[in-house]
Amino acid sequence: MEAEWPEHFQPEVVKDGFGGKLTSYTIALEAWRRGLQVTFLDPELRKYRIQDDSGNAVTFIRSRPHMTTWDAVRVANNKFKTNAKLRAAGIPVPESAIIEPSQDTLSVLKERARGIGYPVVIKPLKGSMGHGVFSGISDEQMLEDRYRDLIEMDGPAPIVMESHIVGEDYRVLVYSSRVVAACKRVPANILGDGESTVETLVERKNALRRKNPFLSKGLIKHDREVEDYLRRQGHTLSSVPARGEYLQLRSAANASAGGDVIDVTWNLPRELRQAAVKATQAIPDLYCAGVDILFNDHAGQVEGNYAIIELNAHPQIGVNMYPTQGQGVDVPRHILDECFPDSRRSCPKNVASLYFPLNNLLGPLHQGAIEAISPRPLARHRYSMRLSLVSDEALKVTADNQQALARLARQHRISGGIEHLDDGKVRLMVAGGRRGTSRFLHSVRATLKDDFTHQEKWNGRIKEGFDARTSRVGSR
Repeated sequence: MEAEWPEHFQPEVVKDGFGGKLTSYTIALEAWRRGLQVTFLDPELRKYRIQDDSGNAVTFIRSRPHMTTWDAVRVANNKFKTNAKLRAAGIPVPESAIIEPSQDTLSVLKERARGIGYPVVIKPLKGSMGHGVFSGISDEQMLEDRYRDLIEMDGPAPIVMESHIVGEDYRVLVYSSRVVAACKRVPANILGDGESTVETLVERKNALRRKNPFLSKGLIKHDREVEDYLRRQGHTLSSVPARGEYLQLRSAANASAGGDVIDVTWNLPRELRQAAVKATQAIPDLYCAGVDILFNDHAGQVEGNYAIIELNAHPQIGVNMYPTQGQGVDVPRHILDECFPDSRRSCPKNVASLYFPLNNLLGPLHQGAIEAISPRPLARHRYSMRLSLVSDEALKVTADNQQALARLARQHRISGGIEHLDDGKVRLMVAGGRRGTSRFLHSVRATLKDDFTHQEKWNGRIKEGFDARTSRVGSR
């Protein structure tokens, strides 16, 4: 099944948020479209506040609202403590032990592994996005090698060792004791075509991932783990896999490590839904979480065939919005419905293409000139009139003209822009209310001394504000 992404957050609209800012940007964008006030409090878009006209406000750290306390975050960030909390609540979890590289010797490491039983998993006590996770460790030599790899990456930081759970990797997003979305994550992989090398197949897959708002920051990278996986399957980067040959490239299924994402929101077994909610509730004041579950979905039954391995208090919602297969979930809508139940999207057909220029807003924050900044509130008319107009004659738009157009656009609450075509004519993209658009165009015709008789409906994305600086594009 081909992937379908939320209509209101298509790539061309959220391009400013590609990568690490995606979660915050999509939530803030949804709030802005509802007429809520959005205030950014740091240049990396990590912290921001959303407020309604009644003064009700929620401060977010990425996807986490302030209803999740710091005590809850500290527990969720500690994989060993999380494991203990879930075990005490009767939730299936792996066997777990702590390794202190600064104190424990290799003999202690191997003793712990024998106590848990091979295969085992080792990973940082505190970490995210699959960083440093080594699973399927089957013997002492492999354990020692992976242990040294982890020390090389993270230094002598505490490590968690767990029993290896057989199963597919599921991420379930729980918000306010309700499952909002779920996906299955598949480790980085390629499929042979009988003609291309492994390296070429990886490059092609990365080219597709760059177009995905979330996966664009999780490309498949060449490293020791990838080379080891290829070698075990009888391949190198220069090999040509047979047509239809499936090659797994990593152990961890995290999308940030090059993995694929399959939406399973409507196919998630009821028992896993209940377990995900129960796990979130096992940590006091954990309002939302990304619940990571390993589930052997080939076993024929759910009970006895799954374990919850981690909770993430700052879940990346892009993994549920932009899958590689299936229907992406409109997570920002669910979050705003939960946090601001009196707010709703208005004129849904009109707002899906509206966005505010994130990078322009964050500039003063980066420079340290201000401590907070808000996008201009969305106009009530929601830009119901949207037109593209081309001048009748070749025109030269002077600096004075540009200033006049920018002033007129602010006066009549117009968004859009102006660009030169290769034939010397000018195209205007204009979006506003009916009365304001009519008055703006009347003034534009007088300012530029052209009737702009050729006009048609503009169906493109609409950035808040009017860019009067002319750019050059090909004639269309």
